[in-house]
Amino acid sequence: MSEKTAISSISRRQFGLTAFGLSALAAGLTACGGGGGSSEGGAKTLQLVLSGDTNQGGAFAAAAKKYQEATGITIEVVDVPTADITTKLKNAATANDLPALARVTGLDPLWVNQLQDLSDIAKSRGIDENFLQESPDGIIPAIPSDLTAVGLFINKSLFDKAGVSFPTDIDNTWTWDEFVTAVNQVREKAGAKYGFVMDRSGHRLRAMMYEFGSTAFAKEGDKYAGDEQAVETLEYFQKINDDQTMPKSVWLSGEDGNAMFKSGQVAAYFSGSWQVADFNKNIKDFEWLSVPLPKKEVNATNLGGGFMIAFKDTGADEEAKKFIDWFYEDANYTEFAKQGGYLPVKDLKVEYPFQQASFELYQKQIAGNEARGDNAIKRVVAEAYADTPFSGDPLREETVKMLSGSQDAKTTVDNIVKLYNGA
Repeated sequence: MSEKTAISSISRRQFGLTAFGLSALAAGLTACGGGGGSSEGGAKTLQLVLSGDTNQGGAFAAAAKKYQEATGITIEVVDVPTADITTKLKNAATANDLPALARVTGLDPLWVNQLQDLSDIAKSRGIDENFLQESPDGIIPAIPSDLTAVGLFINKSLFDKAGVSFPTDIDNTWTWDEFVTAVNQVREKAGAKYGFVMDRSGHRLRAMMYEFGSTAFAKEGDKYAGDEQAVETLEYFQKINDDQTMPKSVWLSGEDGNAMFKSGQVAAYFSGSWQVADFNKNIKDFEWLSVPLPKKEVNATNLGGGFMIAFKDTGADEEAKKFIDWFYEDANYTEFAKQGGYLPVKDLKVEYPFQQASFELYQKQIAGNEARGDNAIKRVVAEAYADTPFSGDPLREETVKMLSGSQDAKTTVDNIVKLYNGA
């Protein structure tokens, strides 16, 4: 989604409140929507809207089945394409037909004020406080369902063929210059088409900025700010896009980096922990490996993940919270993380049925994270309540302009700061 700067003086928070008021008015004019829950013969059905569960082995669907067996209450998992979930929930909010539950990767100002308070569940179930963000009203509107971290994969078969070494521990990781030299050696000696590919995402590029010592547009006071390290990162990123280290087609044309790596065309892939389950299942033609991220100034990654939320006034409010409470019970949550290949957001030891070493490396990368910027999990929630009228991914979109040759790195950083601050 390309960003659009708001032209109205109304704030995002005010817009969410206005939308809530319109939805409430609609409720008085129409019958209650059926998205939250229905009751037939005492059996309750709740919708859980999410995306990507199939890719993660149906972990949410399995949890829903287990819950139905334990309680008699049906959790209808509605798995929609990632590109469609934002629109689906916007339309549902406008029509006063929100589901009882959702698992999302971001909160929308349009419906953020229609979320239930999950503070009691977060506390009683021991969710790590580093991943909890209060709303301006002092509630916990969302609990992370899982934790992800930006990370690095290599085509080990290509590295071995080229005779190029690589690190396996973040305590002895490679620098960015060493990494770029290594992947280009693999490209030249083993016949790879490119050295490495990075997802076309500001979230991934932000991790690289952290590694260069940037705060990656953290807030200073009440304003987002850039720094010299952000400019340095973008200059470096442009350089390796302009030579054969990276394919320009991913960032400029939207070519799928995941597919490129799985086809064996590139030596390394800068993506994240969510890929482990997919690669374990779908890469058969070569050996791959999770390895430490490169660094410049510091060891750093960028965190992410999904959020469990429960909407208000769906006709199933209490039932929705009961499911979330059950979901985070240690045994249930451990089973969920194990099946889906998810990193937990509470202090649990998970024995994964595959790629245990990959998950342990990611957890070590997170524990050793020296990123100087905002807590990425908290930032996602806080931005939904902010007055700043920006949308989309300014970091990605402005970087695309830079790579196309229309602006330099300094201008790119300045433009990103302006967009974050609503200019």
